[in-house]
Amino acid sequence: MSIKIGLFGFGCVGQGLYDVLSKTSGIKAEIIKICVKDKNKQRSIDSSNFTFDKNELLYDDSIDVIVELIDSADEAFEIVSTALKNGKAVVTANKKMLAEHFEELYILQQENKVPLLYEASVCASIPIIRTLEEYYDNDLWIR
Repeated sequence: MSIKIGLFGFGCVGQGLYDVLSKTSGIKAEIIKICVKDKNKQRSIDSSNFTFDKNELLYDDSIDVIVELIDSADEAFEIVSTALKNGKAVVTANKKMLAEHFEELYILQQENKVPLLYEASVCASIPIIRTLEEYYDNDLWIR
């Protein structure tokens, strides 16, 4: 089984993710479609991989995970909240969006029983949050 991903954004990070997933055979994940905003921008892969309609990803039942890698915090919030409401797992790297809407997103995550992963927004994706959670979780048991 392969994880089906809907990707928002095809800048440095989005293209890097696409390259890794398309060139690594051990990872069982594939990007189904990429949503971008600039219709005239030249891209390194075929135009059939792209859409300009966010709903094409957000309402596609075959997509398991939405990966949000755009710069607009307001647009990112709309994408992430809609994805969570639609029962899709979300990975985001948008610091500003998380800072402004974390409590609301956390509630949506809980209500819809889907993961909201945001480690990509912290410390250049170094797994610092997971490390701290695991470290302090163990520390609490010792006391």
